[in-house]
Amino acid sequence: MKIKEIIREAVAEFALGKEFAVEHPADEKMGDYSTNIAMVLAKELGRNPRELAIDLVNKLSDNKNLSKMVEKDNIQVAGPGFINLWIKDEVLISQLNEALKTGDKLGNSDFMKGKKVMVEYSSPNIAKRFSVGHLRSTIIGQAIFNLYKHSGGEVTNDNHLGDWGTQFGMIIAAIEEDANFNWDSADINKLEEIYVDFNKKIEENPELRTKAKDAFLRLEKGDESARNIWQKSVDISMKEFDDIYKKLNVEFEHVYGESAFESLMPGVIAEAKEKNISSVGEEGALIVRFEDENGKEEMPPAMLVKSDGSTTYFTRDLATIKMRLTMPELKCDEYIYEVGGEQRLHLKQVFATARKLWPEETKRVEFVHVAHGLLSLPEGKMSTRKGNTIKLEDLLGWAEKKSFNITSDKAGFEMKDDYWLTNKNQNLWPHDVVNMSETMSIGAVKYNELKRSPIMDYVFVKEEAISMDGNSAPYLQYVYVRTRGVLNKLGENLDKVIAGKKEFENDDERILARWLLLRFVEGEVVESAARNFAPQTVCAYLFETAQKFNGFYERNKVVGVENQSLRLALTALTGEVIKKGLKILGIETVEKM
Repeated sequence: MKIKEIIREAVAEFALGKEFAVEHPADEKMGDYSTNIAMVLAKELGRNPRELAIDLVNKLSDNKNLSKMVEKDNIQVAGPGFINLWIKDEVLISQLNEALKTGDKLGNSDFMKGKKVMVEYSSPNIAKRFSVGHLRSTIIGQAIFNLYKHSGGEVTNDNHLGDWGTQFGMIIAAIEEDANFNWDSADINKLEEIYVDFNKKIEENPELRTKAKDAFLRLEKGDESARNIWQKSVDISMKEFDDIYKKLNVEFEHVYGESAFESLMPGVIAEAKEKNISSVGEEGALIVRFEDENGKEEMPPAMLVKSDGSTTYFTRDLATIKMRLTMPELKCDEYIYEVGGEQRLHLKQVFATARKLWPEETKRVEFVHVAHGLLSLPEGKMSTRKGNTIKLEDLLGWAEKKSFNITSDKAGFEMKDDYWLTNKNQNLWPHDVVNMSETMSIGAVKYNELKRSPIMDYVFVKEEAISMDGNSAPYLQYVYVRTRGVLNKLGENLDKVIAGKKEFENDDERILARWLLLRFVEGEVVESAARNFAPQTVCAYLFETAQKFNGFYERNKVVGVENQSLRLALTALTGEVIKKGLKILGIETVEKM
């Protein structure tokens, strides 16, 4: 049982069924854990909370399981009635020994044990280049997927591609009108260019919008010409996306475009009609209304079928849920949608309608929308139609070039007439610098997205996105390399190096051990981030870990001292925690720098 669980169990004996907190005090000097149980109970019992806390401390001191973890003198009352507890040094040292043997399970939580989860993310649109705007859902979604993979449950994911809808009507209409279009030379750049140009033409000639709608309607009805253009566009786009995902180290177990649910849509529409969930709107469209028992509108109506008979995002998202509820490999207890915040109303409508259509099937199912904020450029909102975007491959190229310049300079390499020259670091070779540069640059771009709350709107600044300093992935990678450098010089077996040790020598050791063990090793960091869909909290923890270790390392000699074994163990665990934390964020470490 984890230390926090032992404390909670001991306190629960006196809680009278009331909810109470067991948390880390903001000030580390005030204890390893603190509980507000006395203040929770004081009002109900008519007691002074501080006096009640004193009584509870005496009772907690007699708990056999708790006494193994905490000395009686280290259960104390603070402030108006908080009860603070300090864990014994020998318990922490024992935990440190065990943590070094944990391997891949280090820091894992188990709160999702017995549950199955699907995370939907990325979801780029076919025939459009990957821009930095797509990066948010891809990177945040992958981090949330990874967090749940380390939370004890069965986890899968889905890349819900935008490969249907009026946008394809535009591409089909544009290609059919262009007598000079050549598929042999076509790539995703060309497809996006066609889309942008067609939108500009629509501004001058609104009648073209009708052509696009007609083209999409033909696509839905199986027109051979429309289907052929659609399939070739999908094939070209997927090649581009696969290259990007490989570079970002993002993998999907399921890739279902909106078109995959085409056959289910007629059934969903029929069910909505049969169950009186849909009705005909003023212009002949089939809509779903959201009203309470008194007929008061709770949300605006959603369009199930357009007046021309074509489907909508709403139809297709309902069909998606239908498939997920019926296919064994897709059926889950929880579905997490990492989708932009502008889709809040849409997804609320989709989830509410799904529960109306399939009340039994969704009774125990949870739908969650993790909404990421708007990413804009200094000159304004990004728009593919207006050609106002930053291509993701351009961003990654800038980042890799900057990283390459930094790492090659530090390694003492320079290029002359396509030959490498070296003048200092013989431990690094040209291929090391190239691989390191790519790892660090991709890490920098990912971390820049993940360190902020997903819900935040922010203005994208290239220089910040590829930062190698401060609160950044390269900084954490550097600290990891620093820990490995200390250990590699000695090559000491760390499994038994601190056997028999019962006390820390100073507060630097004690504080670092508590920070690593009671937060990450016990699974608290992963569980909190997963429950709150908040990968930014992992970033904050890792940055604080790196700073604490650097402070410890600068003030304490690690090698050649009496306490060398314990300090090497703390160094090793710091490195493993940073490596595992970055892995959960989808960021690799490097072994040299």
